[in-house]
Amino acid sequence: MEWGIINKENFEDKTTYDCPVKRWDPLSTVKITSEAFGLRKEHMRFYGHYSYISPIRGLRPKGFKSDEQEEQFYNCLEKAVSKFKDVFSSIIEGKIAHDDWGMPIGDGFTMIITEDELKRDDPFSETPHRIERIPDTCKAITLINRYPSMARIIDRDIEAHIMKNLPPHIKLSEGINLVTISRNFYPSLCFKLIPEDVLAGIFLSMKAAILYCIEESINKDYYDIPVMPFFNIGTKVGGSQPRIHSQVYIDLNMDGHGSRLEGYLEAFKEMGDRCHLCETTHGGSDRIILETEFWTFYTTGSPVRNYHIRFHPNEHIRRFSQLKSNQIQDLAHCLKLIFQALDDIEIDKNRNILFNSCPYGYDANFHLFADIIPHEVIGGAELADDMRVARKLPHIAAKEIRESLEKYLK
Repeated sequence: MEWGIINKENFEDKTTYDCPVKRWDPLSTVKITSEAFGLRKEHMRFYGHYSYISPIRGLRPKGFKSDEQEEQFYNCLEKAVSKFKDVFSSIIEGKIAHDDWGMPIGDGFTMIITEDELKRDDPFSETPHRIERIPDTCKAITLINRYPSMARIIDRDIEAHIMKNLPPHIKLSEGINLVTISRNFYPSLCFKLIPEDVLAGIFLSMKAAILYCIEESINKDYYDIPVMPFFNIGTKVGGSQPRIHSQVYIDLNMDGHGSRLEGYLEAFKEMGDRCHLCETTHGGSDRIILETEFWTFYTTGSPVRNYHIRFHPNEHIRRFSQLKSNQIQDLAHCLKLIFQALDDIEIDKNRNILFNSCPYGYDANFHLFADIIPHEVIGGAELADDMRVARKLPHIAAKEIRESLEKYLK
């Protein structure tokens, strides 16, 4: 099911369990009965814990074969930026790319949803293809993920066969997985080397691709659509490729949302017109790291990791795709500063950036926010319950980051 395609050409009966599935955990799943968010009644909805199970995810190429190779790479960043070839090089060049030993590392086939902000292939296109070389003026492109967690296009006869043979508590998972890459190679773990306009270009391409995918999904009668943009920066937090890239999961199962999102939705509902993010001082200046005209960054008072940073646009908007160009440009500037400050105080370079948005089709009062979560090893009760044990007081973490930022803000 490369590119999320299941059809008569690539499906065999024996592979029923090799299709992507979505399974709700029966011990933590609750049926949604409230009509507060305007959800349609055609489908049964849930919130709780669920898993996407997709065997093809394990086949995606890895950028490093060992920790030693990764360390060697990041010790030679200047050379890597100018000469390094990765699996995306073949897409950029429109032909097979080879590594330093002459081995092929990519065949060049892809489906490009947006080139910068320009629409390209239909989000429901069925034909991967090679393209002409991406122009040098392009900053970022958004692709259909070749190794997705969900099926994007399913032959309806095959879908009926799969659903007939799957147990009733498991469903075939439908959705669109996107990956956005920089046109030129910049390593994920070094925001210092990524130009601000390139990082902003990644966000702009993501935004345009999300809007295009949602538009085409609605045209196909999908609705109530959770959208999850995120960055996995570093192999320890799920980043399989060294080139800076983001991903977006667009869930088209129309069966609800996770328990964490349910908590956010209910919290904002309870706030009503008194939005916490619009009115709070985030514990005063002690926990605020950086404030600009457009964004506020602070250490959250309930961290899921040490040095957990939360940020939000100062404007009350609900979704990532509502961000304006000036907000995106400023976000790129702020993230570069903060990532460099974290590097300077030797916080683990492996980090996730997670954007929390209101799903499309939900009539909910929501304020977009995001989390920067450095890698840490956790276990025990922290895995058994939705809680974390942190050793660093948030206002102390904020003080350390602010002091590290000072030299860049003068």
